[in-house]
Amino acid sequence: MPHYHLAMYYDTAGPVPDDLPQIMAEVETLNEEMRDNGAWVTAGGFAPATEARVVAADAEGAETTPGTYLDGHEQQGGFWVIDATNMGDAIVWAERASRALRLPVEVRELRED
Repeated sequence: MPHYHLAMYYDTAGPVPDDLPQIMAEVETLNEEMRDNGAWVTAGGFAPATEARVVAADAEGAETTPGTYLDGHEQQGGFWVIDATNMGDAIVWAERASRALRLPVEVRELRED
């Protein structure tokens, strides 16, 4: 069964939602439903983008710089990797995730080769 990556993005300049505890409860309910339905592979949240580092290496050496690779207000805040029969089924999970998070969710199939 194919794996799909569901990525959530948020606006780093935006305020923290007042209903964050409710959002987190809805996400945990979704996580449990994914597990119960055999879709769950793994998931995680990221530390703030300000804590990211970019490493660029070649044969001559490596350079590490603070911050994210892409500069912008929107940053990836977390992800799921799920099993789904096809993109349509993955989108159903992404719709539920988007409702729980109140944010857009990007869906991409993971290539196994």
